[in-house]
Amino acid sequence: MKGWHRYAIAVVGGLAVGLCGAWALTDGGLGDGAIRNGPWTTSLGYGTKATDPLTRAMVARSGLLALPAKETVYWMAKTDASGARLDGDCRYSLSGAPLDARWWSITVYDDSGYLVDNPARLWSVNGANVALDTKNEWRVTISPNKPKGAAWLPVIKGRAFQLTLRMYNPGDAFRAAPEKATLPRLVKEAC
Repeated sequence: MKGWHRYAIAVVGGLAVGLCGAWALTDGGLGDGAIRNGPWTTSLGYGTKATDPLTRAMVARSGLLALPAKETVYWMAKTDASGARLDGDCRYSLSGAPLDARWWSITVYDDSGYLVDNPARLWSVNGANVALDTKNEWRVTISPNKPKGAAWLPVIKGRAFQLTLRMYNPGDAFRAAPEKATLPRLVKEAC
């Protein structure tokens, strides 16, 4: 074998190993943020040039057109309050008080980070479309089947899912200590 063949094979092999390694390393989505709050994780570096290259690659690969934390904070949940993986065969209660932000939304995605293709064509709830009860709290059911008389986010049976909470223009108190903020509770009710 000629010398340039070996060189070409080494270059192609190195590129293949490097690309596969980068693809695998950035495949985790945004669920491994540095800040944890119950089942929710985030990083205040999303959307900034100052963050590390790996986080920037994960943000780019996930398709999130991230804004800096002073404008939007993105929280990801892949597990419930007990630490169990979110499962489309189960029913969950998502509840809480109004969040310390100008506007917020919670969107359900499949395990690959895409919107859940569901027949109801519902993908998110937000602070403007959830009703508050007498205790000034809201509640949403996440399940494959629509509950009677309740706000609902549909998921697909047999498929894992994840949630993204977006907080637009979070308050100063929230930004000072996001790990201590009161975020929505995510509790498995039944499977």
